[in-house]
Amino acid sequence: MSDVETRPPGRPRSAEADEAILQAALELLAEDGYRALTMERVRERSGVGKATIYRRYGSKEELVRAAIAHLNSDIPLPDDTGSLQGDFAATAQNVLAGAARTGALSLMPRLLSEVVGEPEMHALFHEHLVEPRRRVVRGIVERAKARGEIRADVDTEVAVDLMVGPFIYRLIICGGHEEGLGDPVELLGTVMAGLSPRA
Repeated sequence: MSDVETRPPGRPRSAEADEAILQAALELLAEDGYRALTMERVRERSGVGKATIYRRYGSKEELVRAAIAHLNSDIPLPDDTGSLQGDFAATAQNVLAGAARTGALSLMPRLLSEVVGEPEMHALFHEHLVEPRRRVVRGIVERAKARGEIRADVDTEVAVDLMVGPFIYRLIICGGHEEGLGDPVELLGTVMAGLSPRA
């Protein structure tokens, strides 16, 4: 049997179409929020046919889930720099660089505020938008504990909140504009006074 006979029906998946669809969805989410997003608007923005979109994503919810997961494709735990500040700086640089490409800084506060009172969508955004970033910072905290930079009795989840919380607060009050965020490592230095081992 030939390749032509055994190939599944339909056109092959296109990486360019996938990227255009996801990027269009992210742009529209950042501009107008989740409730205003429609598959038709994604089609118009992406330039991809409606049938192509629906072959990949059967619903708006599936598309949004994939778009949000796409944001986290380049947020790995950084190589061990030997210090908490170094690890945190490397992660912040990585996140900010990715956000500059995708518009994630304005996207995060908009989406998280929009799904208050909608448990299913809140869970989706938490799983795909919040938790991947917390997972990285959690790994950084555990490294710092192993080095003795953070007290062993500090609750890891509380440490993550204290380290990331000031950054998120500034993100919200500056409306997602990077220039209003300040230096994440400088903020971390202030937090470390409470997390470091006591003399």
